[in-house]
Amino acid sequence: MFKLTATFFALLTTTALAMSVVNRAESISPIASNSGIEPGPDAITIFRTCTDINFGGFCVVWTSTTLPSGCGSLSAAGQQDSVSSASTPAGIACTLFEDAGCSGRTQLVVGTINDLRTVGFQDTATSFTCRST
Repeated sequence: MFKLTATFFALLTTTALAMSVVNRAESISPIASNSGIEPGPDAITIFRTCTDINFGGFCVVWTSTTLPSGCGSLSAAGQQDSVSSASTPAGIACTLFEDAGCSGRTQLVVGTINDLRTVGFQDTATSFTCRST
């Protein structure tokens, strides 16, 4: 009886583990609203970046079809080293990176940062990535 119960438990555990595996889509780089590329029906807004404080100046809305997103290039949207305010929608966190390729010093953005001077990251970011929280 014990051997039968142990075998059943092992089978049940293996089945539960197999069912809990979630296949994720490969991370795709975000699309800038000024890129001329249609984001597609499955895209969601993940990030907003502006060149002036309080969301003034030149603003870009970033969309993606996957989270976590791939590495986004601010220079591709004309914002390298010029972002002064940034925001994310509820449930999404984005990390700004000082260097290209999502490397170097970082600044986490969850919600709204009206003035990146307050965290020492104004006109510093070159790339970013986003994930769900």
